[in-house]
Amino acid sequence: MAYFDEAELYSGFAAEMWAAYDEKGWDHAYYKAVILANGGPALDIGCGTGRLLRSYLQAGMDVDGVDISADMLAHCKRLAAEQDLRAPTLYHQPMQALDIPRRYTTIYIPCGSLACVMKRDEVRETLCRFHRHLEPDGELVFNLFIEEEQTAGKTFPSEWVGWSKADLPDGRKLQVDRRVMKADRIDQAVTEHRRYRIYDGEALVHEEIRTGGYRWYTHNEALWMLEATGFRVEKVNGDYKDEPFSEKHTGTMVIHARRV
Repeated sequence: MAYFDEAELYSGFAAEMWAAYDEKGWDHAYYKAVILANGGPALDIGCGTGRLLRSYLQAGMDVDGVDISADMLAHCKRLAAEQDLRAPTLYHQPMQALDIPRRYTTIYIPCGSLACVMKRDEVRETLCRFHRHLEPDGELVFNLFIEEEQTAGKTFPSEWVGWSKADLPDGRKLQVDRRVMKADRIDQAVTEHRRYRIYDGEALVHEEIRTGGYRWYTHNEALWMLEATGFRVEKVNGDYKDEPFSEKHTGTMVIHARRV
């Protein structure tokens, strides 16, 4: 499995895309309820441009953020200032090297971002660092996307599929497409390309392709990883609903674990 530069993948036009995509989204109310139930400060892992973090600050909640991309964090600061929010406390670090002075009652990871840590030893180190940054009995909550069979009957690379469109501040438009280059059933890892195209009116003025990837995990694998790094799994919900994860759920499993 070839690894990729996660910081590079989420810089430049990727950061522009997420800054323009500024909706609270499907998971906003779910994570907000967890943070409020736990009380105390929360840490947003992979906060990006602050899609969730800024909304929680606006609600008066105590939330810090960390992200591997300096471009993402710059957009987060800019957008927070434009919303007249207090300056967010942000850290420029990869999650597998998390080392900040504060401890939290909640650490949450939206958008399945734990799956972006590709090396097995680094995944373990990531969870250990989360454990160290939680208060006693603090809660780690995150989602992992449910992956169907990735290889059966498929050929690679796949066709390009439209992923996102965004209006940029300068009036140009950004079109983002994705295609799967490889799905490794043994390594449980996907390699993908993301194509960024900038249009000025109808004219294509810039195009670039970046390489990324992610792993997929089964339900039991996720529980074993957490238990091996000092967590007690409390529950696994499906599709951001307050109901146990089961075969009927087709989008994501949301895992709740406490620091032991």
